[in-house]
Amino acid sequence: MNRSQIRQKWPIVLLVGLLLLAISGSALAAEFAGDENVYRLAADQVVNDDLYVGAGEIYIDGTVKGDLFVAGGYIEINGVVEGDLFAAGGGVVVRGHLLDDARIAGGGIDVSGTIGDDLFIAGGGGQEFDIPMQLGGHSIQQGIRVAETTQVGGDAIIVGGGGRMAGNVSGDLWAGMGTMELVGQVGGNADLNVATLRVDEGSTVAGMLRYRSPEQVDIPGAVAADIQYEAPQSTTAQSASIVARMVGWLIRTVLMLVGFALLGWLLLRFAPSLLSTPVAAIEEKPLESALFGLLVGALLVFIPILSVLLVVLTWIFWGTLPALLMFSFLAGSLALVWVFSPLITGLWLGQRIVGQAGRATSVTIALLIGVLLIVVVGRIPFIGWLVYLASFALALGGVLRSRRQMALDSADGATPMIAG
Repeated sequence: MNRSQIRQKWPIVLLVGLLLLAISGSALAAEFAGDENVYRLAADQVVNDDLYVGAGEIYIDGTVKGDLFVAGGYIEINGVVEGDLFAAGGGVVVRGHLLDDARIAGGGIDVSGTIGDDLFIAGGGGQEFDIPMQLGGHSIQQGIRVAETTQVGGDAIIVGGGGRMAGNVSGDLWAGMGTMELVGQVGGNADLNVATLRVDEGSTVAGMLRYRSPEQVDIPGAVAADIQYEAPQSTTAQSASIVARMVGWLIRTVLMLVGFALLGWLLLRFAPSLLSTPVAAIEEKPLESALFGLLVGALLVFIPILSVLLVVLTWIFWGTLPALLMFSFLAGSLALVWVFSPLITGLWLGQRIVGQAGRATSVTIALLIGVLLIVVVGRIPFIGWLVYLASFALALGGVLRSRRQMALDSADGATPMIAG
């Protein structure tokens, strides 16, 4: 490539550089709060960036200009969130105004506020005897409750053991629940997969109402102009299908466990510090590690964009083959981070379990115990992704904190300590 060609392509390089700065700058602008029993953002407080909070009790009464990431025992959102909400806790109460999407997971969930765009809920409940949870002085009833005052500007996806949907959804509603009561209004279609369904005569579905349940339900004709019922499979076919799925689930789970066990044994045998060092960082400050990993995990959303831009830059200066090599390196790096995370978190979790039991065992056995727990729980439908997300955030935070500490030790002239 001659100099005139490089000069012609410099505007492209400049544009790519500006995009990189804009993306990385907005993602890195965030505030953290953690290692607290109770966190409260007062009504007169404003956070102009993204906010990440981990605490036993969390109260958001003020305004968050960016996205809000909260994880704790009891979470209460009374203020304004202008970005997306990501909330996971034992009990989650949303009374405020969310201007974008809301993604909520918890044992007991109550929503009575405003959701600007889409609403995603994964909750508990649905059992015959739901025992209320006591969290920080609050009694949390298990299950999902979307109140009459709730306004959802987009679609709603609700998954859980049981609950009541009484709000107003402008778009489509999709639900997969054990027991469900539909009392609200749906501006689009409603697709319900439930074991037990009750539809109130005051409900309205502007589009088609399709439902699947063991028995056909008497639904008032005024609720929807088009009502479709899909009967379950015959008992024999259903049993065969369930057995086939269970066998397939078991085989895949065992293969995953064997793969992780083999990879973990190889690392402990030939490169133990790759696991022990981040595990020591997690053990020192678990909550800080999880929040740090969560922030970097949010940055990973932008990595595909950044990767494309880096590949474009490589192609501009060095050609097609180096660009392909750069793409392969970036994709491989992301895959390694994802694959190694259950091993790191598994070793930390296994050591904690063994320690609580008051028994001494080898590092390999502790690793197998922790990985087994993560793999099995991670294979449970609807909640498995939360397990792997938590494992990934915790492991990534431990790796980054350990590397940062090693860099600080090297800068101070100290010899980095490696946990055994």
